[in-house]
This record gives sequence, structure tokens and C-alpha cells, in this order.
Amino acid sequence: MYILEDYEDAFIGFFEKDKKMFIAVYDRKKCIRLVMKNEKLKYDDAVEYFEEYVEEHLTIDGAPIILNQINYNGYLELAEFLKFERQKFNPNSLH
Repeated sequence: MYILEDYEDAFIGFFEKDKKMFIAVYDRKKCIRLVMKNEKLKYDDAVEYFEEYVEEHLTIDGAPIILNQINYNGYLELAEFLKFERQKFNPNSLH
């Protein structure tokens, strides 16, 4: 199982894939807070740092999963927003 070094406090569990692979799962908010603390960055800068130096490099099979926790109602709102955004930018709707 691959882990994120220095993000132990953001580890929240693991995902089992096909009973052969265990994938570490980290809470994104906790990761950002750790970056803020360890790198002494403000929130927006910490998000940018985490996205650039951590998330963009999680491309190998079995790489850790960064979980964006959200409640069900928040998910429904997000799904509706994304549906609207996709329709708004649908190239087929330009005809």
C-alpha cells in the first residue's frame, strides 16, 4: 500500500480493490490543514501547493485516494450544479 509521507494525521482508512490491493485514503481537508501548518501557508496557497505537489502525482495504480468528504444533500447540490455546468458548455447546444 502506497502512503503519503508526512500526511499520517490525514489518513482515514483504506480501500480494498479486488481483494488484492489496499489503497490508502486521506481526508483532503486534513491534508490542506497539514500543508498550512507545515509549510506555513494561507488556505488558498496551501490548496494550490497540495494540488500541484501531491494530487497531480497520484497517477500510478494503487496510489492513495484523496477523499472530499461531503454529506448527501451537499452531493445532490453539487451534482445539480455540475449537470447545469455541463449543459451550459455543451458544444451540441450551440447549434
